[in-house]
Amino acid sequence: MQGKNVAVFLKTPLFRFRYLIGKQERQLLENVVRVEGKVVDEKTAGIMIKVKVLSNLKQKETKLPFETIFLPFDKVDFIIFL
Repeated sequence: MQGKNVAVFLKTPLFRFRYLIGKQERQLLENVVRVEGKVVDEKTAGIMIKVKVLSNLKQKETKLPFETIFLPFDKVDFIIFL
């Protein structure tokens, strides 16, 4: 799976938190259930993804406070290879 572009659909949304970009305070998009990006590493417990887009299926967010995210397989519902 490493190096593949994927869309990961989550069983439960990501935790919503506040963060700063420059001096502007922002919040993570509400109810994020889709993470799109490139798999950079795979472990027995989950996958590390270089994130391009987060989505709640109504809106998309590309200006993110992080570049990569580890998604445990317990949180993953299914994965689509793009």
